[in-house]
Amino acid sequence: MTEHRGVTPLRYDQTGLRGRRARVLVEEPTDEIDWPADLPAGIAFVVILDDTPNPHHTLLVCPPDDPERTALVVYDQLALCADTLEE
Repeated sequence: MTEHRGVTPLRYDQTGLRGRRARVLVEEPTDEIDWPADLPAGIAFVVILDDTPNPHHTLLVCPPDDPERTALVVYDQLALCADTLEE
């Protein structure tokens, strides 16, 4: 994994995530059974739609510019962005 500045790794028991922006830490995000998430190729950021990871350790997310396109992604493939993120 490459170095990601301005991000905070997610914890499996973290709460208060709904509406937060997260950096995708892997090339191809997957769900809990390792199926590719239905997200655009090369996506770097997502918006978290769940408040906390579910029992399967996934979070419902969407691209920042396409809130209708949702996907489940394993929490440890995401990290919270700092408020002053430079893209």
